[in-house]
Amino acid sequence: MSGGQHQQCIACGSKMRTFIERISDDRYGCPGVYSIDRCVSCGHMSTTPRLTEEDLPALYSNYYPRREIDFDALEREAALVEKPLAGFRRWMAGTDNQGHYLAKPGQKVLDIGCGSCLSLLEMRKLGVECWGIEADPNVRTIAEKYALRVHIGNIYDVPFADQKFDLIVLNQVIEHVPDPLAMLAALKARLNQDGRVVLAFPNTGSFHRKLWKLRWINWHIPYHQNHFNRTSFALLARKSGYDVERIRTITPNLWSVLQIRTSQEQRQEGKASNTWSESGSSQTPPSFVRKLRNAAASRSARLAGVMMGFVNRTLDVMGQGDSLLVELRLSASRN
Repeated sequence: MSGGQHQQCIACGSKMRTFIERISDDRYGCPGVYSIDRCVSCGHMSTTPRLTEEDLPALYSNYYPRREIDFDALEREAALVEKPLAGFRRWMAGTDNQGHYLAKPGQKVLDIGCGSCLSLLEMRKLGVECWGIEADPNVRTIAEKYALRVHIGNIYDVPFADQKFDLIVLNQVIEHVPDPLAMLAALKARLNQDGRVVLAFPNTGSFHRKLWKLRWINWHIPYHQNHFNRTSFALLARKSGYDVERIRTITPNLWSVLQIRTSQEQRQEGKASNTWSESGSSQTPPSFVRKLRNAAASRSARLAGVMMGFVNRTLDVMGQGDSLLVELRLSASRN
């Protein structure tokens, strides 16, 4: 770590200093070397050099793994939301760190950064009226297949201009946004009276971040532009005109499995990780031996996930979990 001349913290306005001098994409092999700055006061962190909104479509289209879509797997996953004890199963697995699960039947919900559209398919099954926004052009194929209302672009395009929403969710999105203050400001006019914004994003105050340091999977450079903790995001929300209604941590067990697998790999700048890119990355069908190895790895991953569940739920209760789930309402003092 070393000092330097940096921009002010977006959350509290204090000085930023270099926290990590050299870090690169250890998932999908996007070229380039970045650094991470940290606020000396609230601990907010940001990636440098910064990306712009114009940079995002090409970045996600070229490097995010949605070019090949397994529609059958997507449909099977969406069907689980209607299974008995679905909510309990999500809690056990730590997959309830998603804002759209707080939606009620009949509500109008906008999912910004809807990704694979799984959240929209789940909400549709639960009787929720839903719309989506996604920067990745690859998602257009999914939206068209299922007749989903998805805008390819961003919130600043003012899509669905005649519609206001009871709930706006950003599941693992705000950390990707180059200017989160502008994003939060843009959401205000899209909310109904008493509407909520629910966000889920990685927690730099987590036990896992402190344990794994440079190898923490949720640095996710350069896709993650901002790295929040509980304090820094609460400051940012209040600065944007919101009241924090609730904030808690939730750790997906799968994240812990991926963390362990990734930590065992040899990192190389500009090279994709086997853990993150092995699915759908090969141009030839996998051999029988490879299929057996993948099946064994999948079973062991599930077992490890169950074993990690107790630890992760304990960390969540202590506020040391890897993902923050934050519920916001417009400030009571707002005119």
